[in-house]
Amino acid sequence: TIVGSVTFAETEGWETKDIAEIAMKISKFPKENGARGRTVVFTQGTEPTIVASEGKILQFPITPLKPEQLVDTNAAGDAFVGGYLSQLVLGKSIRECARAGMHSAHLIIQHSGCTFPKKPSFIWA
Repeated sequence: TIVGSVTFAETEGWETKDIAEIAMKISKFPKENGARGRTVVFTQGTEPTIVASEGKILQFPITPLKPEQLVDTNAAGDAFVGGYLSQLVLGKSIRECARAGMHSAHLIIQHSGCTFPKKPSFIWA
């Protein structure tokens, strides 16, 4: 969450509240396995999703919903992670990972509970 990110920055003694800057700083933390760098993803509800990876910040705008389309935000984060990872394991780009994550979250919040429509609508790149 945005609040969690800012709170974490405060505990680290960082003076910034800029979410992209916080993501970048976290992405530079050392890792046990140095085979690849750390990727940090912050979703922000109606604000763009921020990804910090390999020294770059990427921002992905969300697709807004009409108020009457928003049914239940439970499991939106889980759906995002599932969609994101579904593309990551296939070796897709961060852009595709984020697109799949946002698609999944976008779908899930239009239904009550953690349910998906019977027919998937994600278009594979």
